[in-house]
Amino acid sequence: MNPIVTTVMETKEKHDLIKRLGFNKILLLICLLGFFIRLLYFLLVAADNQLSGDASSYHLTANIFADGLGFTEPFRYLFGAIDSVPVEGELIEVITPIGHIEPTAGHPPMWTLLLSIGSFLGFTTVFQQQIFSIFLGIPSIILAGLIGRKIVSERLGLITASLTATYAFIWINDGLLMAETCAITGAMASILAALVFAENQNMKNALIFGCVGGLAALCRAELLIYLPLVAAVILFKEKISWRTKILRYLSIGLAALIIISPWVIRNLYSFEENVFLSDGAGTVLVQANCDSTYYGQNLGYWELKCGEPPPYGEDGELLDESQRDIVVRERAFDYISEHKKRFITVVAPARIGRMWGAYKPIEQLRLDVLADRRSFAISLIGFGQYLLLLPLSLMAILKLWKKQRETLFITAAWIPIVTFTATLAFGNTRYRTAAEASLVVLAAFSIDIFMKKISEKSQSI
Repeated sequence: MNPIVTTVMETKEKHDLIKRLGFNKILLLICLLGFFIRLLYFLLVAADNQLSGDASSYHLTANIFADGLGFTEPFRYLFGAIDSVPVEGELIEVITPIGHIEPTAGHPPMWTLLLSIGSFLGFTTVFQQQIFSIFLGIPSIILAGLIGRKIVSERLGLITASLTATYAFIWINDGLLMAETCAITGAMASILAALVFAENQNMKNALIFGCVGGLAALCRAELLIYLPLVAAVILFKEKISWRTKILRYLSIGLAALIIISPWVIRNLYSFEENVFLSDGAGTVLVQANCDSTYYGQNLGYWELKCGEPPPYGEDGELLDESQRDIVVRERAFDYISEHKKRFITVVAPARIGRMWGAYKPIEQLRLDVLADRRSFAISLIGFGQYLLLLPLSLMAILKLWKKQRETLFITAAWIPIVTFTATLAFGNTRYRTAAEASLVVLAAFSIDIFMKKISEKSQSI
């Protein structure tokens, strides 16, 4: 049989399958496929992996939170600390005893809160929380399906859900106890809420969009950038009065503020210095701006030793977390100001290149193994899939730019946002996580066009 005819017949059968089973049932099957892939990956690959520093922090803080101690810095509380601190030109040993309690805002709270639900239910071991986190990765598949359906059709929704279920750089996060599981769901939810708001700019949809954006920011702080940018684009294009535009825009911001305000108020009350969503920026900056990351083998990346010596007071006294963050942040800013030209011409491009797989991609995947405990073999699979999705996404961008620019901006906005984040921080594959949502939606759009063309050919045969 002619291959084209065979493909046409298969396309017709799939289309008929959607009609027979219905969108919801097929989406459920795709979710089950996604869960099976994630569970298999965890049991065969990730279960025996040691947790990364961030993952350990999430795991331990969730258990401490479930024990009623709130958001307490876990490492000093459980293990204490011994640091060598320079005081008046000499190194002195500063000991922090086990059981030391101090508040933490090193990460936004959402992922810790979600894991703490498992802790409350008795899932307190690493293995148990990893299994629990796999379930937390499934909502992103559902949201992907709803996004595709909202953009064009149920078929696009099922294609988008299928890519989300099978794309390794999405499911590799599930089971590692990293907040990227929460971030990808937040990114998907933000896209869906934005599409709904773009369709109808009433007050209800504005408030929902603001609430979703606020919740996303509680997963990762940089996700908050999406909300004001996309809301402005949607409202600017609509033919409504400026009074209504401003009212809707302020309503979106107010809704987001209400969602994040309990966490912000807690932080402002708990720390010596002002802290809003998190106080981890200084640690990131100081480890990403030093000779090793500007001139050495870690160009565009980070180096743990760049954060030394640890931040203490002038007399060796222990500073609170917000004060420590300011100390290392100032170190980073001093270094950046002394190397501005190098930062602009070399370091920033290297950071962007690392994140997008354009600069030393295999080396970066190996670094991901060391820093984030990702499987190198799975990362290679993900990188191969990424190379397939990238041209499909570019094709969708060109297509949407001609006819549906608003839809393009809503779905693709995560791409410039994560690029901006990497420029300020450092290049890392997982920093691209939110943009993976954009890639699967855009790639699915191109696949849907191809399937539509095949269907049109079948009708002409």
